[in-house]
Amino acid sequence: MSTLDATDERSELYCPHFESVDETTLRQLFSKVAAVRADDQDLFEFTHRPIKVFHQSGNSEQVVDEEEVYREFSPNAVGNFTVVIEGEVGTGKSELCAYLAHRLREEGRPIIHVKKDDDLMTLLSERIPEFYEEQFGEELPGASNFEQLRHDLQENASVVANNATSGAILNLSARGYSVDAPDNVDKIQEYIQDQLSLLVEKGEYAKEIKFVTEEAYKRNDFLQVITDNIDIEEAVNALNEELWREVRDRYQTASLNEVLKQVGDKFDDTRPVMVFEDFAITAMEAKKLSEYMEEIETSGNWDFVVAGTRDSTQVLHTQTGGDRFEYYRTNKQNSNSVLFLDEDSAVDFIRPYLGYFKSFDESVRYDRSGDGLELELLPAPDGSTCAECGFCDESFRDLFPFNEAFLKRIYTGLPEDEQSPREYVMAVFDVLRDYYEGYVDAPSDADALLSLTNPVSAATDVYEDAESLAHLARWYGTRTADGIAVDARFVRAFGYGNLVESVDAVEQRDETVLVPTDLPGGSEGGGQQTGGSGTGGDGETGGDGETGSGPTLTKAERLVQEHQPNVQAWQQNPTEFSEITQFLRTGLKDAIGRVTDNFTLYDGMGLRYNLSSEKDPFVFESLAELPDGDQIVIDPSEFRISDLRKLLKFGIYREVEKRGADYEDLLRDLGTQLTGYARRWRQKVRRGNLDSSHLFKKAADFTFPDFALAGYAYAVMLDSPFKKLSANTLSERFASNDDYTLDSDLRTELKAELTRDDFNAVVTFIENADRYHEMVNAFFGANESTLDVAAVRDRLAASPPYEVLDGLGRGQIQRISRRVRFNTDSKIRTIADTAYDFHRACENIEDEYRSNVIETITEDLDDVTLAEIEELVDTLGTYESVDPEMIESLRKFVSLSQQDLDTAVDAAKTGDSLVKRADDERLQAVLISLKLSATAAYRRYDDLTIVGGGGPTGGFAERFRTVGEYYVD
Repeated sequence: MSTLDATDERSELYCPHFESVDETTLRQLFSKVAAVRADDQDLFEFTHRPIKVFHQSGNSEQVVDEEEVYREFSPNAVGNFTVVIEGEVGTGKSELCAYLAHRLREEGRPIIHVKKDDDLMTLLSERIPEFYEEQFGEELPGASNFEQLRHDLQENASVVANNATSGAILNLSARGYSVDAPDNVDKIQEYIQDQLSLLVEKGEYAKEIKFVTEEAYKRNDFLQVITDNIDIEEAVNALNEELWREVRDRYQTASLNEVLKQVGDKFDDTRPVMVFEDFAITAMEAKKLSEYMEEIETSGNWDFVVAGTRDSTQVLHTQTGGDRFEYYRTNKQNSNSVLFLDEDSAVDFIRPYLGYFKSFDESVRYDRSGDGLELELLPAPDGSTCAECGFCDESFRDLFPFNEAFLKRIYTGLPEDEQSPREYVMAVFDVLRDYYEGYVDAPSDADALLSLTNPVSAATDVYEDAESLAHLARWYGTRTADGIAVDARFVRAFGYGNLVESVDAVEQRDETVLVPTDLPGGSEGGGQQTGGSGTGGDGETGGDGETGSGPTLTKAERLVQEHQPNVQAWQQNPTEFSEITQFLRTGLKDAIGRVTDNFTLYDGMGLRYNLSSEKDPFVFESLAELPDGDQIVIDPSEFRISDLRKLLKFGIYREVEKRGADYEDLLRDLGTQLTGYARRWRQKVRRGNLDSSHLFKKAADFTFPDFALAGYAYAVMLDSPFKKLSANTLSERFASNDDYTLDSDLRTELKAELTRDDFNAVVTFIENADRYHEMVNAFFGANESTLDVAAVRDRLAASPPYEVLDGLGRGQIQRISRRVRFNTDSKIRTIADTAYDFHRACENIEDEYRSNVIETITEDLDDVTLAEIEELVDTLGTYESVDPEMIESLRKFVSLSQQDLDTAVDAAKTGDSLVKRADDERLQAVLISLKLSATAAYRRYDDLTIVGGGGPTGGFAERFRTVGEYYVD
């Protein structure tokens, strides 16, 4: 029978203990505030883990355990005694405070426990008065004054602020400071009112330890009431002192140190204890309180436990305090790591948290006699839930729905600066809560895991076919020589049996499910295959090419093995994985480059964006980078995990082993998505460089394809001026393999008639003809040798070339990036600039129309047959009386080909028909007339010398017949 049989039909949470535990218990159990657990002593004692801290003495420190800290408190001490516990947030300060408070309470010591969310007014008006009344059965003298102050701060804060402000200014003057009472004193009062409100907002005042900070003093002129030339620090301290003094004096309230002295004096048979979970709430009184703590008078009989970050406890680091106080630090230097929690102890640290609610029926009991955090799970007694259920293996019975591998991976998966007790406990709870509340079928699918690193990774194919199964293997499984072994009981518990059967590559064995992995290397524990439970190991070892535990790996393989498992964590928080980011950038950039044919802007055209080698065509949205005009924004969440893994592998090979990067494989799987990015990138670069606003003046309504076609039309006109501009003409010229050149006859005439600048503009323009050909091919090509004549015809009609070039704007063109180019010497900006100059030259060319040339050819040479004239010339040559110069000029003329003559006549007729029209047609008429004036047909005719026959009687043919008759007769 399958190891995954009918248990897919599970109860909602499978474990009976989970069915019965309430959410309140879970939240109390996993509370980030240690005092919440500390309020329930049974809960605290069950879950508390022994703490080790650094004891600081002078310039040296040593490691001590919590018991040694507790032993510092002596009932026979002289004067006040203080233990200062410093550390970063979440490193166990409050936990140690709670431990010490429990131990001291067991001695019968009276304790005031000041919680983190208390404020100074709560301490003075509630905590201490209540403690006093509880101990002595009477009201604390002066307590009503604190209550009145608290009431007025809540109900009449503006009045308190007004009195405090005016009184403080007078007090500063009385102390000898030069004070300039500002006209806008209302601003000061309003500011102080806001600050006073913090005194009665629980948990808030720790965020700001002064009424006026140095930054606020420098930033706000109205606070600078002291005009003496003194340090800002002195001015701020003086102002704060007088503000607080005025508040206390008006309400006749004693300072915190005076109240504590008053209360302490009432005890004569014991030493009361005050525990500050966060010393920051005493900020307004910290200096005086510190001085009181340092007193060694016999009347001082308080024991203080003070916890806080170094910022809040700095005031306690005086020379006297150094002699009187005992200082402890919970975390390692420059780190959130602690002595009592690491990779090896992570499971035992969290074990009692998960076992607590299973202890109510004694299913879970521990032998705590081991060293440090070591716990030994005792057998479940008969009749208990665990004994009757029998589902769990002893290695994870108290840990379910986790196993040891899972819990260790949570700890090691946290960023190094977050591997603190609080972050670890909360990470476990976040996963547990998602499972308990039914957001996920298995803890391995919890969102809280997405940002954690983990070296274990199922094969990419498994991610594609069954991502939940890949997650299950990733967190519960043990790496073996041939895959990841997962205890089949977890597969059954979470209802993944059908999922396993749906993936061909997954193998069901007797006690385990074997999930394949892409990563090379051996098994955990030095490469030896593990047994069937799949509950041991941490998934962090394996063949690395150096230890001998697996095959030798290339650099690329090692990098894939190191980074591929953490692409999901990268997806949630890319800033924590700079190497993965870099490899993915390389992969994406190269892949988009391939899809766009090296960042060309249009398919079938060599116009490209010359991307900087130091910049990608994109930015990742989650890195909070602002995109430039040539970058698109890519959201990492748009990728499937399996696709990110492929992209990462591709990027690694592109960087370190280029021959191993398989473009075809990548594009087969991600081609559609990458093409989408390429399209977005192209569109953004086009909009930023080639839209209408970057080529044309505001009034012009043309596009980049209009520019391309207009340029090509004029290139063809300069190359073949006799061909009337039309869609057919352009298509025929497009199909030719001949190079584009400025017609030689036209070149001669233009050079003679135009200024040097205008002529150079024409020459430079025609040099770009190949680029216009390329652009037209991309926009209007029907195939490699033919244009879409209908599309060209429509475009020419809608956007006549002359109007298009006339719409170009010099200022607009300058906004095109120099990176938009065909090659280094063919920037589109330069091409457009040249077109602009060419059009200006065309405006001057229009004045060069040679009507006499057109008229001469159309009137004199139409219907001329050179063969007939040649016969007459031969006859005339036999007469000695015929003018030799005339014969010579006639022979040159008749040596023309009839085709050249007919072509000239046709061109002249075309020019004559176009000259009275506008723009493109008139320009072509001018070019025809210029070219004709340089043709052999016109020049030889113009050079003819006709002698005899009288005056002209008609066209050239008629005149020549008259001359012939004259000589022959």
